[in-house]
Amino acid sequence: MWTTRQGRLAVVFALLGGAGWWLSRSLVEEPAPRARDRAPNYVVSDFRAIETDPTGRPTRRLVAAQLRQFVPEDLSELDVPALTLFEPDGAPPWEIRAKRGLLLSGGDEVRLSDTVTVERAGTALSRSIRLATSELTLWPKRDYAQGDQPVRIESDRDWLTANGVRLWYARPARAEYPGRVHISIAPAQSAAVP
Repeated sequence: MWTTRQGRLAVVFALLGGAGWWLSRSLVEEPAPRARDRAPNYVVSDFRAIETDPTGRPTRRLVAAQLRQFVPEDLSELDVPALTLFEPDGAPPWEIRAKRGLLLSGGDEVRLSDTVTVERAGTALSRSIRLATSELTLWPKRDYAQGDQPVRIESDRDWLTANGVRLWYARPARAEYPGRVHISIAPAQSAAVP
């Protein structure tokens, strides 16, 4: 039989053992609940949208291989977007293409990335133009685009490179280039002298 002293020691050891077990269980980190993968509210394949002016004439058209809409964030992800900005006077439109894009604020801001090209065909009075960069942000309602990455612009045999661009594409179109600009203007070809 146990003595009173041995009984008290047994109770103290049992309490210490229980407290140790409880403490070890509470210190073991339980794995945090796994965050849900970000999922779009809906997905549209072969997306096409046209915006018109009050007379019904197209002002811009957006085509994408796929659109993923995230309603709470008010943004849409685009795969292979192609944006056409029509000129009101019937002049050749601006054709803008990229591998990826984001539509923000209901389409008021368009961020394009990964091989962005901007092209406009020439006419009898104006030359064709082609702009290439890696990122470009457009604000279509303001007729304005801006990019902070290196840009190359070509028109016929002339070219220009810069570290970025600010482009107002409504008529009369104009552009600004921050920083250093390199330009090459090819001489006009003349008829052969006999």
